[in-house]
This record gives sequence, C-alpha cells and structure tokens, in this order.
Amino acid sequence: MEEKHLKFFRDLVSAPSPSGFEAPAQKVARAFMAPYADEITSDINGNLIAFKKGSGKLKVMVVGHADEIGFIINHIDEQGYVYVKSLGGFDVNLLPGLRVDIYHEENLVRGIFGRKPVHMMRGDEGSPKLKLEDLWIDIGATSKEEALKLVAIGDIATYHSQFEMLSEDFVVTKATDNKAGVYVAARVMQELAKKKLKANYYAVCSVGEETTMKGAATSASQIQPDIAIAVDVTFTSDVPGSDKRIYGDVSLGKGPTLSIGAALHPVIRERLIAAADKLKLPYQIEIAPGRTGTDADAIHARGVGAATAVIGIPNRYMHSPNEVISLSDLDNAVKMTAAFVAALDDKIDLKR
Repeated sequence: MEEKHLKFFRDLVSAPSPSGFEAPAQKVARAFMAPYADEITSDINGNLIAFKKGSGKLKVMVVGHADEIGFIINHIDEQGYVYVKSLGGFDVNLLPGLRVDIYHEENLVRGIFGRKPVHMMRGDEGSPKLKLEDLWIDIGATSKEEALKLVAIGDIATYHSQFEMLSEDFVVTKATDNKAGVYVAARVMQELAKKKLKANYYAVCSVGEETTMKGAATSASQIQPDIAIAVDVTFTSDVPGSDKRIYGDVSLGKGPTLSIGAALHPVIRERLIAAADKLKLPYQIEIAPGRTGTDADAIHARGVGAATAVIGIPNRYMHSPNEVISLSDLDNAVKMTAAFVAALDDKIDLKR
C-alpha cells in the first residue's frame, strides 16, 4: 500500500466514531474525496455521500459504514467510577483491564475498565459470563465531584489502541470494522476520478450500522441505486479451533471475499469475479444464506430493490481493540471494485 493511502487509512481508524457519533471519521473521508468527487453532501442522519457523474442512467452505490464499536457514559458513582452502555455488540469478557479513551468536549480522558479482583471473588462470582454493569471505568478520580470535572453523562468512549504493522502486510488497530469499507468506497472514487464513466458512482460512508442500520437505509432511499455493494469486514477461519464446516475457509491475505446468498444478486457477483480475474486478483467465496450482517440487509429490498453484493475484508479478532486485517486484501478490494464500476453501462441486465 502506498504511504499516502496508508496515512488515509490510519487517519480513518484513529478518528473516534462510535455508532451515532461518526462526524470525526466523516471529516477524514470528506477531505480525502474532495479532490475527486463532483459533489459531496451530508444528510440529516450523518451519512456522507460523494458523487461522480457518469454519462448514463445507471446508479451504483458502494457503501462502508463509518461507525465503530464504542461506549457512552450513563452513570458516575459517588467514588468517581464511571459506568457505560455499549454502542454496538462485543464480548464483555474482553474488557477488564483495557484502556479506553473518553471524549469530553475538546478533551481526551484516559480510563481503564475495572472489575472486582479474582482474589476477592467467592462462589459463582468468578463466572465467565460478565455483564457490562459488572464493570466500571477508572479515570483516576476519587469522588463524583472530581469525576464530573473530567467527564459527563453522555460522553462517548472508544478503545485505546495503537495502529501498528504486525508484518509487512498485516496491520493491527481498532475500528477496521468498518473503516475498511469506508476506505474502499473512498479509494474507488479516487481511482475513478480521471475516468469517463457511463455509470453514476456514489461512495457512501454510512452511519449507525452497529446499532440501527439507519444510514444504509436512508442513503439508499435518497440515491435509489440500481446496484449496491456493501463493503464490510468478515470473520476469518484461519485461527486455532475454528470449524471450517461452519464458517467456511476464509484467510487473511488471500483476497477479499464475495458472498453468495438469498439477498445477493448473482450478476453483480459474477461481474465482480470477472473484474478480479481480468486483473488476476485473488478473492475468496463465502456463504450468507439469509441476512449478511452488513449494510446490504437494509438496502437490497429497499423500495423497488437493488442488485446487491457484499465484499468482505477478512478480519481477525473482530469487535476487539486489536483487529487484524491484510492491507493487500484491502487494496485488492479497491482494484476489483473500481474495475467493476468502470465497466458498467446501461445495457447491463439485472433481471433474475
């Protein structure tokens, strides 16, 4: 990956944007796409929609959701400990001992998730099934009064996690779910900037996928795309104990995935495969029998419907502070998607 593109991705994952509070990440994406798009707009829900006009009528939308897993403060006790609700789903057992960043007005406050020490537990208190209310965040305050000088009810928090190269290709950071999709949608806009397109291209950075799915639904209602591609991360099965009979065979570094399933359109998938084959790009196939768990679920049957596909970026340790993806998978998704869009025209037959 070129350094300027790596910087864009690093800036995306570093921008705090829990579900419902995506503005910092949208600002990064807007700045990147501004030189390449014919028009960029934001809507009432916070979606960012960048548009490049084509000569035909066909409309194609590539969407990645800008929100990440996070927390929101809902209580501060008399000792100054902070309690939170979740913005998105995750394994609560991951949290004890983790550092978090709390955003209060213009200030960043560091906190640590705490729980009762194992040495003090009795009976079934040591049960592995933790609940979020069993944990608190320690911000170093000694009283509620002191804590309220630093944070407030309604402040958001994200995992504290550094961007690091785990190898020459694998990167570890928070929020690859789904800044990876935002990266692909934006980079495709860049790749297409100097091309004369027949299709109208919309790069959408949606909001709320981890909580409400509102961004995909409302942006699709505005655009009314003929074709929609949701780019999101997907689970890998290249870890110890993973049952490939259940999860299929998906690995880091072997290319983005293309999904087959009831909600997805075979013509779009076949065209994406043709684009990958022409460029000799690797890809993997996975199965999504019903719901895909992506923005595609909110788009494919919206209004008169859209011919929908899902591109997955393989991701180890999803919804943790240390997600791992392959940068080559990310860039191959960009190349495949850009080639697919560039080859589209009004003659495509989407009837099934």
